[in-house]
Amino acid sequence: MLAIVQIGLLGKKSKIVDLVAAHIASFLSVMYAKLNIIMDISLDCIPCIVNSFLRLLKSGILPDAEKEPALRRLLDFLAGADYRQSPPALGREMHRMIREVLKNPDPYKEIKEKFNKMMLGFYDDFKKMVQQTNDPFDMAMRLAIAGNVIDFGPQHQLDVMDTIQRVVHADFAIDDSPQLRGDLQDASTVLYVGDNCGEIVIDKLFIEMMNHPNVYFVVRGGPVLNDATVDDAQKIGMNQLAKVVTTGDDAPGAVWETTSDDFKKLFFKADMVIAKGQGNLEGLIDVKHNIYFLLVTKCDLIANRVGAKTGDFIVKKADLNNMDI
Repeated sequence: MLAIVQIGLLGKKSKIVDLVAAHIASFLSVMYAKLNIIMDISLDCIPCIVNSFLRLLKSGILPDAEKEPALRRLLDFLAGADYRQSPPALGREMHRMIREVLKNPDPYKEIKEKFNKMMLGFYDDFKKMVQQTNDPFDMAMRLAIAGNVIDFGPQHQLDVMDTIQRVVHADFAIDDSPQLRGDLQDASTVLYVGDNCGEIVIDKLFIEMMNHPNVYFVVRGGPVLNDATVDDAQKIGMNQLAKVVTTGDDAPGAVWETTSDDFKKLFFKADMVIAKGQGNLEGLIDVKHNIYFLLVTKCDLIANRVGAKTGDFIVKKADLNNMDI
């Protein structure tokens, strides 16, 4: 059964869980006292960050004796972090620290390969679903959005096949797909900013259905979480349909301020941009360009910002007149 394992902090207690609770209570009480109400929103990301790291530890990446020191290092980092930056920017610094602690340049490598292999195994089935509908483009787009649930970061993991079943007939909470189609027909160059491994397999199918002659597919400039890199994209054959390029940065999202000059030039050269996932939305939301955000909302923070609910399917065109979408 194709599924993402949901792992939470509930259930049997452990030393690590107790340690997390104690440290979070301690440093969050300090942070809430110091930060104004705007910054309070960022604090909702902290449990997600800690849970993500706990799942990594439970995967066996470190010997038991090294787990507690690693967790303490993460909590110390979070206690002193700058909460005025966006979640992807914070994530970049945090995961650089995690890779240093683990002495592993790509701790999610096995997880990424697992999900890519798993989704490739279903590629022909997904393609058949697309080909058997009256509107192959719409179905491929829906599957690509459903694939956005494959994310090792968010606290609440969603079942992939269940999401695919729902997205086939679901009404989108925000649906700017008619405009997306029109812009796609007129665009000379399309920039498609990818997100996670596994998900990029269905992105490949969507790009195949686009049948556009000039698509650039963007991945991260270095390993972070289960986000796709050049190596991941090439292994699933993305380079056969699009030119694979990078953000020039290892943040878990295209953080505009720290992306490379090459990425920025290509970004504005493209007639339209399709950005998948929350990290890319957070990083590009204030950039004035013809951008479409495709995602499943995975937390109240993002859902509230786009005017939706957690778990909603979104195709949102950036409003150039009001970038606070």
